Amino acid sequence: MLKELSINNFAIIRNLDIQFREGLNVLSGETGAGKSILVGAINLILGSRASQEMIRTGAVEASVEAVLTVPPGGLCRQILEFWEIESRNELIVRRAISRTGRNRVFINDQTASVQQLQQLSPLLISISGQHEHQLLLDQETHLGLLDAFGDLEPLCRSVREIWSSWAQKKEQLARIKRAREEGMARMDFLRFQLQELESAKILPNEDEELGREREILRNAAGLSDASNRALGLLYSEKGAVLERLSEIQKELSAISRIDPSQEHLIEYLVQARINLEELSHLMGTYSGQIVFNPTRLAAVEERLALLGRLGKKYGPGANEMIARTEELRAVAGQENESGLREEELEAELLELRRLYLETAGDLSRKRSEASVELSRQVESSLAELDMQRAKFQTSLTISKNDDEPIFSATGMDSVEFLLSANPGEDLKPLAKIASGGELSRILLALKSLLSRDGEAETLIFDEVDAGIGGRTAELVGLKLKKLAERHQVICITHLPQIACHSRWHFLVKKESAAAETATSIRMLAESERCEELARMLGGVSISETVREHAKELLEKAARGSAVRDPFH
Repeated sequence: MLKELSINNFAIIRNLDIQFREGLNVLSGETGAGKSILVGAINLILGSRASQEMIRTGAVEASVEAVLTVPPGGLCRQILEFWEIESRNELIVRRAISRTGRNRVFINDQTASVQQLQQLSPLLISISGQHEHQLLLDQETHLGLLDAFGDLEPLCRSVREIWSSWAQKKEQLARIKRAREEGMARMDFLRFQLQELESAKILPNEDEELGREREILRNAAGLSDASNRALGLLYSEKGAVLERLSEIQKELSAISRIDPSQEHLIEYLVQARINLEELSHLMGTYSGQIVFNPTRLAAVEERLALLGRLGKKYGPGANEMIARTEELRAVAGQENESGLREEELEAELLELRRLYLETAGDLSRKRSEASVELSRQVESSLAELDMQRAKFQTSLTISKNDDEPIFSATGMDSVEFLLSANPGEDLKPLAKIASGGELSRILLALKSLLSRDGEAETLIFDEVDAGIGGRTAELVGLKLKKLAERHQVICITHLPQIACHSRWHFLVKKESAAAETATSIRMLAESERCEELARMLGGVSISETVREHAKELLEKAARGSAVRDPFH
């Protein structure tokens, strides 16, 4: 329930503090006094868009603060606890906007966001005005109203979740198929490349090793001659190095006999002989291995030529081509995995389609049952609002395309409200036949039916009296009074037939002083209400007859006998 509203420097309001009460609160005043500005201020608290134009001329900041009571254990308390915002019996919401563009939000003195306000607002206050009248003409809103009436949100949520999963997987499958179709020619080329590389059976560092072997084969004769000459100089020819070492050893032995300190020279010689003998052995072996093999040389040349051709396409060396082969194998593997995933997605889509049809079908059946009851109750409520012979119907159809249900997040159904305001007229869509007064009463009827205890406990009606008057206005007043038994109702009205049924009557007044204009609001005492109703009845000139009429309205409203109360 909205207990207090404080407004500072908002539009033409300088400072305004209002205490609202339980039951039916009515706000009246001259046109342009600022009644709708109050609704704008409350909308700001509920998270609506803010702009610098809302700030009073000459002020640097505008602020709105609301004090509301929240029931214990409700969803509002749970959300506050989830946000780690102090939860108590009173909820204090404050919002400030400055000319610098800064926008500050506080919930129970803790910094919050506009998005958090928007999430809380449906649990706190419901505002019905001209905008909602227009929404009622939009067929897209009718489905939500029917679901709210039938308490079908849990089932609607299940349908949304299944549809969301189905839509996501459908898009995944479409992407895979598009990629497959677009990549078919590319994959054929990649498979050709992979086959070409795999058939070559390239070994690591193969090009380098074959290059060295080619050089040896090309220079076999020269290598053989050089190795044989080296072997002859070391070992086999007359006067070879090893033969001369024996002569050197004799001389060193003679030296060491005379000078024993030089015996270590012989050790160096012995070590040199061992190394030279090993060298001569290796040269002999190497010389024996060198063979001129033109067949092998041709094979090596051919293999290197193949690696050279492949290297121009896939990489400069054998190792790079091997890496490219692994990349192509990975791509080919992904294509296989993609094919498997495509099969999996198709199976999952079939199951989700079955589950969607089952759940959405259940929702359709429950909507059908709710539509019958909603039509009956709206007709009953309209009769109480002086539309006794009006016919109201909730038309429910399953949307199809080529006899196949159309899947959507809201289910398979299309809903439209139809009205026949007068006997003999066919039922037609609201947008085509409903007048402003009829829309006001239909909206009030729906609000009465859709309001639930524990949900938005404060209902605000702005322009609920559009297009009505006389007896109809009084019936609307009685309806609001009845609704106020379950909810706090705040109604902005120009009609005394509605205002007389209020429990609390506030007067909104615009006053000009010096160079500024300001809006004020105050609760009227019982003695003042008659004068305000007289003003609403008589306008500028108020006669005693008008005052008597206003007094009669108040007295009969208090007795419930201004007209026959259709609720008792």
